[in-house]
Amino acid sequence: MSPITAEEEFSKNNKLKRENIEHLREWMSKQPHLPSGVTDEQLILFLNCCQHSLEACKQTIEAYYTIRTHAPELFGSRDPKRKEIQQTLSIIEIAALPKRDQHGNIVMAGRLVDVDASKFNYDDCLRSWFMLQDVTLLEHGAVPGFVFVFDMKGTSLGHVTRMSLSSIKKYYMYIQDAFPGIVVANHMVNANSVTETFMNLSKPFMKKELVSKIFVHSSFETLHKHITRDALPKEFGGNLDSLTPYHSKLYCNISRCEDIFFQHVFRILLGKSLNLVFISFRILISLSQSCYSLNTGLINWLLYINFLTISRSP
Repeated sequence: MSPITAEEEFSKNNKLKRENIEHLREWMSKQPHLPSGVTDEQLILFLNCCQHSLEACKQTIEAYYTIRTHAPELFGSRDPKRKEIQQTLSIIEIAALPKRDQHGNIVMAGRLVDVDASKFNYDDCLRSWFMLQDVTLLEHGAVPGFVFVFDMKGTSLGHVTRMSLSSIKKYYMYIQDAFPGIVVANHMVNANSVTETFMNLSKPFMKKELVSKIFVHSSFETLHKHITRDALPKEFGGNLDSLTPYHSKLYCNISRCEDIFFQHVFRILLGKSLNLVFISFRILISLSQSCYSLNTGLINWLLYINFLTISRSP
């Protein structure tokens, strides 16, 4: 996986203006609660999802960092080697598919492969889904939009009872107000009675615009009226390979992005004070067998040293 560069973004989009990127960077530098060091590529994503409106972009940036800061259960602990993430990726399959739909949108699909509800953790599923989104944005950059497709086969009331209203609310807050991409449609196939229950739980947190983008299908035939078969895996009646190898590729990609995930978490937590802590933290990880064996006292010590360094700098 090769992350897209700002120069590549400029070459494919004549609406991009360097002065807009500099404007946003200068604005962020004056907001003490927002991080520094945000890349041009990230700012381009915000501009694209906001149709290049600077004011809308600022609101999205505020929401992006606010939600990620206050929802560590969904955006923290993103080490792909964590047993919770390993467990989640063994019971669900999720992937950004290699071919786009007929409108140039990226199709992201997900399904249950182990229907045992006792193994299902909704927060960890959302965490993995958000990691997939981040990796996809990193690789593809600004795209026309995203289409989400979920196979509801195998879902039961046991799964629904393991979903907290708080996490459902935060998911929709992020997708509607902070996701640096454009959600074009949400499709749920093989709908059952549980699908209706989930929708009833979700609707209080959904704006009218998002409600109009949700399509529920009892079969694949109606799904194919929206998405070409060439952009769907065979489990969804498409012409692509099985979802399984694409899911396996996802794990490889998020493993390669491990440093980016760690840096992103520290940038959110520490705002302007990032570099020393991140470097020190990575040194500790390299000396450890796994990130969960780190001593909390050592981490606190590093944070303290970083604070002293920043406060004493001219």
